[in-house]
Amino acid sequence: MITYLDEVGAKMRYHLIDEIAHEDMVDEANQAFGGPQGRAGLVAHVKGFHKNIADRDAQVHQIIGDEDKVMAHWSFTGRHTGPWLGRAPTGKMISANVFSFFALKDGLISRYRLWMCAEMDEVVIFDSANPPRS
Repeated sequence: MITYLDEVGAKMRYHLIDEIAHEDMVDEANQAFGGPQGRAGLVAHVKGFHKNIADRDAQVHQIIGDEDKVMAHWSFTGRHTGPWLGRAPTGKMISANVFSFFALKDGLISRYRLWMCAEMDEVVIFDSANPPRS
């Protein structure tokens, strides 16, 4: 999960998703916003985050897990420069605490779920297991 959080999430090395995720993996957050299925969905998720949150600084606080489940607590700050979480860009700095839950199969990501508390103009809670209804 360090590879996902540090190499993909922080360093934008998207090609590594092919090495760490099943082709048909499920990214709940990406699906909540109508994105593509499988690995392409995880790539779209991370690229969207990078596109819409500039000047990012992320920190991984803790990773715990076993052979088939991993949880990571991480946080970030960044400038809200594009539409994100259904909100128009403000250009303001935002921050969030994130809990990422990874289900693994054969050592690869098979499902990705996240829970996040973002501090924007208002506090926004996002739980990919219970996404907002439109």
